Amino acid sequence: MIANQSPPPASLPSPAPRARRRLIPLVAIALLPLFFLSSGYWLLCQAPTRHHEEEQETPPVNQDTGAAPKWNQWQKPLFAFVVSGQMHGYYDPCGCSDPQYGGLVRRYNFVEALKAKGWEVVGIDLGELAQTQGIQKQNLLKFDLSMKALATMNYRAVGIGKHEILTPLGDALAETWNQKRLFPRPISMTLADAAPGQNYHNLNARPYEIIAINDKLPKIGVLNMVGPDMREQLKGQEKFLSNMAEFPKTLEAFADAKAEIGVILHHEHPEINPNITGIARINAILQKRRDMALNAAVFADTAHKKNPKIPPIHLMMILTDEPEPPALLHALNPKVPTHCIEIGHKGTYVGLVGVYRDPKGGYRFQYEIVKMGPEWETPKQKKAGHPVIALIDEYNRKLKAQDMLGKAPRTLHLSQLVEPGKNGLKATYVGSDQCGKCHDHAWTVWAKTSHAKATDRLENLKNPSGRHFDPECMKCHTTGFQHPGGYNDFVQNPAAWALPANAGKPNVEAHNKALRGVSCESCHGPGSEHVKAPRNKALYPLINPFRVKDEERKLVAMLEQNPKNKQVEAQLRTIFNAKGGMGAACMHCHDLENDVHWGKPGKDLFDKWIIQKHVHHLPERNPLLNPPAKQKEPELKKVNATEVQGAEPRPIIIDIIEKK
Repeated sequence: MIANQSPPPASLPSPAPRARRRLIPLVAIALLPLFFLSSGYWLLCQAPTRHHEEEQETPPVNQDTGAAPKWNQWQKPLFAFVVSGQMHGYYDPCGCSDPQYGGLVRRYNFVEALKAKGWEVVGIDLGELAQTQGIQKQNLLKFDLSMKALATMNYRAVGIGKHEILTPLGDALAETWNQKRLFPRPISMTLADAAPGQNYHNLNARPYEIIAINDKLPKIGVLNMVGPDMREQLKGQEKFLSNMAEFPKTLEAFADAKAEIGVILHHEHPEINPNITGIARINAILQKRRDMALNAAVFADTAHKKNPKIPPIHLMMILTDEPEPPALLHALNPKVPTHCIEIGHKGTYVGLVGVYRDPKGGYRFQYEIVKMGPEWETPKQKKAGHPVIALIDEYNRKLKAQDMLGKAPRTLHLSQLVEPGKNGLKATYVGSDQCGKCHDHAWTVWAKTSHAKATDRLENLKNPSGRHFDPECMKCHTTGFQHPGGYNDFVQNPAAWALPANAGKPNVEAHNKALRGVSCESCHGPGSEHVKAPRNKALYPLINPFRVKDEERKLVAMLEQNPKNKQVEAQLRTIFNAKGGMGAACMHCHDLENDVHWGKPGKDLFDKWIIQKHVHHLPERNPLLNPPAKQKEPELKKVNATEVQGAEPRPIIIDIIEKK
């Protein structure tokens, strides 16, 4: 059950009169750190701060192999922590290639595998669940989905981090508040409004959490604190209490609740000299976070030594900018019992902590990071009744009900920039069928590709279903979704177009039908002006900035006749690489996250375009736009990058909106 009363005020005993005189110098010295601690910076009290990288916990070894056993070979623990953090809105894998990693569905399946072994499992999340970019209302729904999913896994505490505060926090808590669902509890020791009687407290936030799994297991005290740099960055967003004032009170509250295990969630976004860049900057941020974590651990250890009823702080979770987290617990310093967890972000990994009684007294811990890969996917026959999949279905229904597609922002495409002194767009979207009337060969090739079926793929998904109501999905599975006149934004009169988008207006369904899939205008831009004047060569740099020359066609034809001709392939690659904007345009969707094979040998854009003919629709045989050459074709010559780049400027179609 829950023991979570408001923390009692600090009660500091006075020294005996005969000892006061000789203690005055010591007290004066001891008070110096308070000046810094009161602003949230934990000044080191007893131990050096530079040894934690060398000191690491050595897990128990397998006597047969000499290696640390994997989690499924551990002896049954008293209970296990599942720890996570920095999900940043990535509730489910999203991509067009395998393998993908992360996702709350897979995490649930992992937790269920632990329970199937008879383990008691409790979840703690560092925080930064929330997504801050994109549509704010969708971010709130996603935060609610994430909290509900964590509840199905017996998560009990979630730290309130920078992302939650910027959501903003009041809106996020209001979205998730439910009198019948208390967990996971959002916690922050130093947020003023999380204190009893304040606004966030009324929306289920607390300064700390006491976790009681059952009467036979030790209680766990969890607190969340914010470092000084982050407090300074967010002082206009929230009111913060003094860390120095709240930390001792919270530790005393742990003692009153008879907690035996302490956990701190530590949030800091350090301010680093802007002249420090690259790897040095990453290391400087990491070092400052670890140093501040150590300072807090030293303070807590000092409090524990003064009052043994205060539990040791065994675990401290801190933020990390590294996608690959450390595989071992980091001992912050050999003089304190606190070990650091840096679990990474986007839900790719979770940490598993096995808690065991130490025969010498206290507790010992085993730790392993577990990647949420395809092996944790839900079997097809079990998807229908899966609780987290049901939550995602519910989320997608809410997106539909709230017309989230219509709320998606749109920015002007290069072909739509307003001419000086005129209003309106220069071009809007017409659909691939219009393109196919002249470019029949290209249309026929495109219609056989997976790009043509991109919208169908979303609509046909089951368990969960409803992805086609999510603008984050549809921007890569339709044509022109991010620009005026694209999918779900019917523009009958371009001159009259203005924000917000025109979703829901007459003829939008017919308009959407024409823009299904990733079609011609996804790469070439809105084509209405080209349809009106197909012979207007002034438009060619806009609709086809990488237009193929006769010499390039000849090289392609030679390679098709002899795919093993490495000399011709090398020349084509030189030309292709000089048109680097093609890859940049594709990577708005085919980034390294969504298309994990992008850029690998045999999987780069050249291989897809030329070798595999993935979207290859050359040679173009349209007699209207490309009449047969009357003059003799130029002789094949060796091409180098300098000649290609300097021969002719090739502007790039600009996609202004930034991909999440």
